[in-house]
Amino acid sequence: MTVRITVGEAASFRRIAVEGRLSADAVHDLEQAVGDHPGEVVLDLANLRSADVAGVAALRRLRAQGVAMQRTGQHLIWRIEEAPWSGGEEQSR
Repeated sequence: MTVRITVGEAASFRRIAVEGRLSADAVHDLEQAVGDHPGEVVLDLANLRSADVAGVAALRRLRAQGVAMQRTGQHLIWRIEEAPWSGGEEQSR
């Protein structure tokens, strides 16, 4: 499985579960699922196993726009919160 994006509606917010691997190919689909009201969206990332550079960048943008993130794995928290590296490619560690 590359990625599965499941959208559920509640009374006051939209819950979006992201499962698998978030890659550049799926960023547009995720952004469409979030829609025009990012402050009313909660991303459930419990089953997000990995994200490529474009996926992490999208998660950073969405968080900056007000999207809440729940159940995020520690490895992804670290990558999302890390300052973006400006060298044109992902920095190796």
